Amino acid sequence: MSTEKKKEKPIKIPKAHILNLGRVRKIVLLILMGLFLYFSCILILANATANKIKVLQNTVTNLSAKMNQESAGTTSYNPLVGEYLTNFLNLYYSSSTSDSDKRTQ
Repeated sequence: MSTEKKKEKPIKIPKAHILNLGRVRKIVLLILMGLFLYFSCILILANATANKIKVLQNTVTNLSAKMNQESAGTTSYNPLVGEYLTNFLNLYYSSSTSDSDKRTQ
C-alpha cells in the first residue's frame, strides 16, 4: 500500500476582471465630470470669441463711417471739375487730326 492515493490540490482559476457597482459609478462620475469641464472650457472660449467678433464689428463700423465722412468732400460733384472733365473728354475724343497733335503736346 505504498501507492497511496495522493490528494490532488485544487486548481485555482483566476477570476475574470469584475467591475462591481461602486467602481462603475466612480468611472461614470469621472467621465461626466470630465465632459462637464470640457464643455465649460468650450463655452468660455466661444464666449470670448463672440465678444472679440462684436468688438471687431464695432471697430469696422466706426472706421467705415469715418472713411465715408472723410471721403465725402472728395467724391462729391464739383462743377469746376465736371467742366474741366467735359472739356478734356471733348478734346480727347474729337476726331480731328489737328487736335490729336494738341493732345500729345
